[in-house]
Amino acid sequence: MFDPKIIEEIITLWRPEVGISSDPRLFSHVRTIMEMVFLAGLKRDEYRPVRVGVALIDPSELPDKGRPGESIVLRLGQRQPLTVDSLVKIAPALDPETTVLAVCPAEQDPDTLEIWCAIFTTHRGRNRFDPLPLAQPSPNSLSIICKRTGSLSIYQGDTLIARFKGGRFLEPVHTHFSSGIMGWRFLEVVKQHPEFRQLGSKYWQTYRDFIDYLLIEVERKGHGGIIVWLPSEFIDTEAHCILSKHSLSESPDGSSILGELCAMEQKQEKYRQEIAANDPLATICIIGETILECKRKVIEHAELLSQLTCVDGALILSDRLRPLSFGAFLSAPIWQRQIIYWKNNQAASLSRHELFSKYGTRHHATVNFVGHYPGSAAFVISQDGPISGLTRKDEDVIHWWPDCLGKY
Repeated sequence: MFDPKIIEEIITLWRPEVGISSDPRLFSHVRTIMEMVFLAGLKRDEYRPVRVGVALIDPSELPDKGRPGESIVLRLGQRQPLTVDSLVKIAPALDPETTVLAVCPAEQDPDTLEIWCAIFTTHRGRNRFDPLPLAQPSPNSLSIICKRTGSLSIYQGDTLIARFKGGRFLEPVHTHFSSGIMGWRFLEVVKQHPEFRQLGSKYWQTYRDFIDYLLIEVERKGHGGIIVWLPSEFIDTEAHCILSKHSLSESPDGSSILGELCAMEQKQEKYRQEIAANDPLATICIIGETILECKRKVIEHAELLSQLTCVDGALILSDRLRPLSFGAFLSAPIWQRQIIYWKNNQAASLSRHELFSKYGTRHHATVNFVGHYPGSAAFVISQDGPISGLTRKDEDVIHWWPDCLGKY
């Protein structure tokens, strides 16, 4: 079903060093798991799509039973063969966001795979804004997860190493904010914020992390859409290319919330390094409570913005992370110049013919808009594919990153 080159690439990206990696049947096992999970994801259980995750793991590497702070293991009383039917039957009991089925080679027949147990690892505490600091680690195994029909996400432990969506195999790209054109596009505007002048790079890192977190929330909604990011100084000049269904005269300013969080974290760090005159522990506890409240506001702001993307059209977002309108229609002259498409960390030129033949209306409208206004950036959310990021480098070139969730 899957090209052997894809299986080999996944094994190379996984780079297993111990345990099951020495099994000569590794290629066959990885291919079997991919096929079983993919086919199970095409099924429906009581009219709902099947969502399931499977981890290939050596029995000796299974988490120990009952160790506090580590993964929770639900061992089956009787091991079951890994089949599409067995996955479909068990899947409703599990959330693939937190729980995977651990499969191992059968003891009597190493050529076949059996389901040994379910492993639960909470996501609490993993993201930058989570108020709960404790996170249970995922086993450092190869996990293949179907969260949506026709798509697969491949992980090494907690790290996303590849995606298979919309018939395309993609390695995540980590450079859209850490470095490169898109990061500079955001940073040169964020540097003008009063929060940046006060807090420096800490504010920028928090701002960048918020965009990542927002994209995760948007993907979980499972609804296609567009997010357009506009520097505040350009909002009026670009209004004639945005036909807004739902304009907002008043909405919360996300940058203020991020600035408040950064300031409180900075204070907490200062008190930890210095000896306060009165009760330092009480001061730290008070600041800690305030930080938790700030994080709650950040999470709720991301939830608010992600929900607005569920209306057909584009969410227009200012550089202050304030929603300006949603359900908007983008109208701009057709971009006739170069499009640089980043796939697997390699740059390639995308022609107009390729754009029209491979992508839909959302991508076309976004390319035209970003091309017409160099101050903007945009993210395109596909129902059956990853989230694309686009921005314009100069008068002649648009850069396009096909997958902007490289870390997750």
